[in-house]
Amino acid sequence: FEYREDGMDELLEETEERIEKSRTRDRFIYMVQNPSGRVIFDKVEPVNAPYGWRQTKGEQPTLFFYTQLESGFILGVGKDMGVLATLERAFEQTLFWSLTLALVLGTSGGLILSRRTLSRLESINRTAKAIGAGQLALRIPCRNNGDELDAHCNTLNQMFDRIEQLVNNVRQVSTGIAHDLRTPLARLRGRLETLQNSSLPIPPESLEETIGEVDKILEIFAALLRLAELEAGSLRSGFCPVKLHALIRDITEAYQPIAEDDGNTLKLATVDHVTIAGDVNLLQQLLANLIENALEHGGKPSEVTIGLQKSGKKIVLTVADRGPGVTNEEHSYIVKPFHRLENSSGTGMGLAMVSAITRLHDGTLIFVDNEPGLRCEIHFPVTSLVVKKPR
Repeated sequence: FEYREDGMDELLEETEERIEKSRTRDRFIYMVQNPSGRVIFDKVEPVNAPYGWRQTKGEQPTLFFYTQLESGFILGVGKDMGVLATLERAFEQTLFWSLTLALVLGTSGGLILSRRTLSRLESINRTAKAIGAGQLALRIPCRNNGDELDAHCNTLNQMFDRIEQLVNNVRQVSTGIAHDLRTPLARLRGRLETLQNSSLPIPPESLEETIGEVDKILEIFAALLRLAELEAGSLRSGFCPVKLHALIRDITEAYQPIAEDDGNTLKLATVDHVTIAGDVNLLQQLLANLIENALEHGGKPSEVTIGLQKSGKKIVLTVADRGPGVTNEEHSYIVKPFHRLENSSGTGMGLAMVSAITRLHDGTLIFVDNEPGLRCEIHFPVTSLVVKKPR
């Protein structure tokens, strides 16, 4: 602007002033080059056409913009790039050290995490070996921090719980067989020896008693085989939609005459319409066992009530009596195979079958004090419901 207004002299004077100011403020660099190629202002290398943006190299790189004036002079305005170069070097160093630190921390963290993971895997391995060696009560310690390893630990512990339960059932069944079959087998042997040594004709009553003992033994073995099938879970393949409310009404109607003949009362309470996925024969056996158990142990005369309700996230099947009931301590024992109450003539397999059938249907068997009497509740999850599709 000064050049066009006042000529070259004013431009040179203004440029000198700006050079002085830029030296004190460290802002811009100015240069003026005459038409012969000599630099008049500042110690800057001369330039040749073409002009425009250029960057000088050296210890202090500078970015210049050159323009040719009408008189042939070259005017250049530049900026020292040293500050930017310093910032660039600082950025590179910061980036380098940041990456180095991240690498060190990442490696250290990976090693620590790897050690912790290996330590937990070793703990799982030791526990599994100990359980395999017979220490069935051991469980893998879980940290409950919600990670995948914790989820696997919980799954394995559930599996170990199931294994322990099955092994205990086998032990209990073995003990029960030895205890419950000893007496009928001994009686059977005694009768057969008596018949063998007798020179008299065999009385029909003796044959009937002998056959009765054999039938009782066969009944126990049949119950054990059925229980083994239930525990194995192989009977799930026979699941189909079962109208539980209709099944309850049919079983109740079938048992009502039997109950009335003995002076007992069998009645229905609230029965909601519920269709679940299950095995109809097993559910019939479950209901029959519960009703027979309630009629036998519900006092004389006994009053047995059956109900079915859908409540929230569960379906509750109830069989309740008004008898003497059982203590809370006995609740966990009455579902074990061969467990019989006093003066009971059964095999001790009825409630064990009920418990196994309930588990097969993903249900839960609960005993509650009916005040007086015992209330058996079977809670089926709502996932067992069969929803009818609209037509």
